[in-house]
Amino acid sequence: MRLGSCAVGLALALVGACGPTYSMTDDVDLTWDFAVTPRRFDDDLHSPYVRGAGVTVFAHSSDDGEDLRSWSIESSDPAVFRIDGTVASGGRDLAVRGQAVGEGTAALTLRDPRGHAMGHGVAEVRLPDAIELDAHGSLILGRDDEAAVHEARVLAGGAATYLVRYFQGGRELHGNGVLSADVPPGMTAAPMTTFLLEDREWLMLRTTAAGTGMVQLRADGVAAASLPVVVVTESEIADVVVLTEPESGHKDGDWLAALAQAYDLTGVRIFGVDYAWKVDGAMQLADGDLYRYQFKAGQHTMVQAQRGAHADAAQIQSQGGFVDSTNHVGCAAGGGGSLLVGLVGLGLVAGRRRRAPVTRPG
Repeated sequence: MRLGSCAVGLALALVGACGPTYSMTDDVDLTWDFAVTPRRFDDDLHSPYVRGAGVTVFAHSSDDGEDLRSWSIESSDPAVFRIDGTVASGGRDLAVRGQAVGEGTAALTLRDPRGHAMGHGVAEVRLPDAIELDAHGSLILGRDDEAAVHEARVLAGGAATYLVRYFQGGRELHGNGVLSADVPPGMTAAPMTTFLLEDREWLMLRTTAAGTGMVQLRADGVAAASLPVVVVTESEIADVVVLTEPESGHKDGDWLAALAQAYDLTGVRIFGVDYAWKVDGAMQLADGDLYRYQFKAGQHTMVQAQRGAHADAAQIQSQGGFVDSTNHVGCAAGGGGSLLVGLVGLGLVAGRRRRAPVTRPG
């Protein structure tokens, strides 16, 4: 299962033996790089959407000379997947804004200006029965198998951010903008949605006093999961470790990261901790749990993270970098017309393979 792709899009039919081919895709770029990832419009198969998600659906013609300016995409069942209007069109590309409204399956039809059906796609919409929260730092380092959080331990006075993933019957649902959360006293929950470069759903937990509680997670207003949260004091930090990405195979100039992670006496991760960083002994001006750096083969650098009496260091190959935080999740703004037009021409990608959900309704 892939880290996601919001999904619609089945291959559209050939029109005539020698005619152009048409393909559909959506506006999701889930390559973990926070950059536009160019890709040809292939006949991707995506499924399904989480109910309540908005998505831009693109149609593309293989004919360089074709103009889709007056073409349209319509839904067979607006109560399942509704088309709200054209976002952009021109040349061999068309973009429309859609909304996943209700559970079910709707056929999408690409029509030419005369109303002729030129191809068909499918949009499936589901409500989740499970939600998984993944630690952002683990994902940045590519440690997907360590990312899932079953009980969040967060430092009092700190903030921790998690990726939110939706599932129904073990199938991942794609889309964002549908999360809400109920939290106990002494804690706030801030759902965040990133668009355009990396379409994802996030949850930031901020804490004050130590204690325990349950965070109830809802998707499009429907309860889908609960997460135990333990808010700990500074004295419960027993160790700090600096974790790094594998540098093998990278070229000079690639951006990599080192992550500082705190643990309690039982080896459970503590989130929401900021650290003081030194690079080759020089104190850095910012606090955070990440050090992002540009790789430089053979240029060895020692990075150290410290929290109170606990510190750890790791050697990296770097030509410079900066302190950052896993609470920074990228572009959190809605779609602008100019960028959407650009994405029409570029195509969008699916990301790395992922595993089955682990967080079930409480």
